[in-house]
Amino acid sequence: MNLKKTHYCVSVIFFLLCNAVTVKAQNLFANPGFEDINTCTENNAECAPEAWFNIPATNFLVNVRAAPKPFLGHMVLVIPMGNVMDNFNKPRYVYTGLCCPLVAGQQYNLSFYINTGSTDFRQLAFYFTEKEPRTSAISNLIKTPSVIITKENFDAELKQNWKHVQCSYTATGKEKFCTITTDGLPVIKYTIKDVMNNSGDVLCFIDEIKLQSQNPVAPCAEYADNIKIMYDYNYRHHNDIPVFNEIIEVPKPKPAVSFKSDTLVIGDLLFDVGKYNLKPGLVKILDSLVAKLENTKFLNIVITGHTDNTGNEKNNQTLSETRAVTIKDYLVQKIPNAADKISATGKGQNFPIAENTTAAGKQKNRRVEIVITYLNIIK
Repeated sequence: MNLKKTHYCVSVIFFLLCNAVTVKAQNLFANPGFEDINTCTENNAECAPEAWFNIPATNFLVNVRAAPKPFLGHMVLVIPMGNVMDNFNKPRYVYTGLCCPLVAGQQYNLSFYINTGSTDFRQLAFYFTEKEPRTSAISNLIKTPSVIITKENFDAELKQNWKHVQCSYTATGKEKFCTITTDGLPVIKYTIKDVMNNSGDVLCFIDEIKLQSQNPVAPCAEYADNIKIMYDYNYRHHNDIPVFNEIIEVPKPKPAVSFKSDTLVIGDLLFDVGKYNLKPGLVKILDSLVAKLENTKFLNIVITGHTDNTGNEKNNQTLSETRAVTIKDYLVQKIPNAADKISATGKGQNFPIAENTTAAGKQKNRRVEIVITYLNIIK
C-alpha cells in the first residue's frame, strides 16, 4: 500500500473509532491537521494539504519562511489575507468539501487554532455552500458570509501567538462545501511591516480545524467516499476543475475543454552566483516567452525558485524566492494585463531533482521552474 492510501485509510479508521464511542465527535473536515500533503501530477511537486484546494491554484505550504511552528504536528493551512501592493490585493480562497452534507436546523461547532504572527488579526469569513466553488463562478456563491471570525471568537491565548477559535453555525441544509477567505469583508490596507514573503502577501495560519454537530447525528453513508474523492484529486489544487463531478451538475462543454501545462526550466548559469539579477541571456529567453504568451490564451503562470543544499538553508530559501519574484516582476512589466495570473514562490533546497553530492547534481538543482497552464479546446 502506498503512503497516500495509508494516510487515507488511517483517516477513515480514526473516524470509525471516534464514532464508535460517540456520534457527536464526528468531524466533518477531512485532513483537519493538514498533515497529509498532495503531490501535483503535472510537475510532481508537493502543492497543498490533501482535501484542501486553492483558488487560484497557488503553492502555499508551511515551508514558507514566515510560517510559525504548527500548534500540533508538522503542517498548517495557509490562508491569504491580502497583499501590501494594491494591484495584487485581490480575493483568494481556500476551500474543502465536507465529509457529510449539513442537516437543516442543526447547530454545528466550528473550532480551530489560528496564528497571524506579528500582524494584527481583523476578520476571516467562512462560507458554507451547496455548490462547489469554481474560479469562473465563485462570485455567485460568495455573497453573505455564513460565519465571520473576529477577535471575539478567541477563547484562549496559547503559545507562540496561537489563539483558539470557537463559534457556532446553524445549517440551512444541504451545505456540502466550506470556503475560507477575506472576500465579502472590508478591505484592509496593509503596510510593509505586515509582509510575510517576497510576493508582498499577508497570511494567516490555521491548525486542527473541526466542524462538529452539537447534537448526535448519524454519520452519512458517503463519509468515506467523499474523503477518497478529495484525496484522489491531484491536479494543482486546483484550476477550475470540479473535484466533485457527481455533486456539481456540469453540462458537457461543446467543444470539449481541457487543461495542459508547459514547464520552462531556467538553469543556474543564467544567474550570477548567489545573485538574482537577470543576465542578458535570461532576458532574451523571457522576451521570447512573452512573445509567445501575447498570442496565447493562458490561465496562469507559477514561477518556483530552487537551490542546492550548499550554504545556509535560510539564505537558500531567500535566494530561491528572490529569483522567482524577479522573473515574475519582469513578466508583469512586459504583460501587465496578466499580472493577476502570475505568481512566484521559493522552495529553497527542499525539492532537489538530482543528488546534491556532485557538482553536476547541484547545478541541476539550482533552477527556476516556470509552469504555464493553458486552456486546451478540442473541437
